[in-house]
Formats: sequence, C-alpha cells, structure tokens
Amino acid sequence: MFKGLCLCYAVVIMTFSSVAISGYWAFGNQAEGLILSNFLDDGKPLVPKWFIFMTNIFTILQLSAVGVVYLQPTNEVLERAFVDPTSKEFSTRNVIPRVIFRSLSVVVATTIAAMLPFFGDINSVIGAFGFIPLDFILPVVFYNLTFKPSKKSPIFLLNTTIAVVFSILGVIAAIAAVRQISLDAKSYRLFANV
Repeated sequence: MFKGLCLCYAVVIMTFSSVAISGYWAFGNQAEGLILSNFLDDGKPLVPKWFIFMTNIFTILQLSAVGVVYLQPTNEVLERAFVDPTSKEFSTRNVIPRVIFRSLSVVVATTIAAMLPFFGDINSVIGAFGFIPLDFILPVVFYNLTFKPSKKSPIFLLNTTIAVVFSILGVIAAIAAVRQISLDAKSYRLFANV
C-alpha cells in the first residue's frame, strides 16, 4: 500500500506540476481555465488536430474514472432505496433501477455543469475543500494515527510535513477560489458559453 501511495504521489506531482509550470511559462497569468482554449487563436488550432482529439479522449477517460469514484456514495443511497436485496445482483429487477438512477445522476451532474459557466471556479473550491484534504492530508494523518511511527522517525516527519504543507496550500487555494468566484460573479449567466 505504501509503495502504491508513493508511486501515486510521484505520478501526480510530475504530471500536474509539469502541466502547471509549462502552462504558466507559456501563457503566464493569461492562461484560460480550460487548457485547450490556450491552443486556439481566433478559432484556429495552434497544435495538430490529433493532439486536441487525444487530449479530449484522455479528458473523457479521466472524468469517467472520477465520476465513478465520486458518484459512488450517491449510487449507494439510490440503490438502497430502489434495489431489492433479496434478488440476485444482476437480475432484471436490480439492473434496470441501477442503470436508470446512475444515468439520471450523471445527467443531473452534467446539466448542472453545463448550467454553470463558472464550473472551473467551482471545481477550484471543491478541490480546495474536498480533494486536497482527501487526497493529500488525510492519508498521511491516518497513516501516522494507525501505525504510530516514532515521532522522530523520517516517515512521521515526512507525513507531518506533507499534511502541514498541503493544509496551507488548501487554505490558500480555498481563498483564491472564493475570490475568483466573487470577481467573476458579475459577468455570469446560466448556460453561458464562456
């Protein structure tokens, strides 16, 4: 588990940091919230079409995986209400409600995302309040609480440093995200094509 967590952190830090640093280097603070918008000049792509196509495919795959993980609590609540526990898992009685309500939850989430042109700003708030603690702070805190390494051991100090640094980043990100929403609130309309 620990090796997998280290690999996960390494991949996330390398990929996200490389995109963030190169994007800021290339576009400065004028970078668009949607990264592909930076590669268009008056509607004409600055990169090959296959690059935009592959980026969109990878984005869809990423969002599908995230949707499966983060909609799971909603699916669990809906299935407890509408699925028959006495029937088999893949019986028609259970599969049809699962397909209907899982599809409905995706449609509702997609409609809300399309409705709010500041969806990127909301993602920033959710990331600051939800994803940073869940992905970076709580795992290392729980590791220290569960395995109780010596307070002088390198692993305890590393975990504590990670928790403190990402807590500070989370607070800064939350303040920045709320500030950005308040700045952009004047120009927002529902279903706007921003």
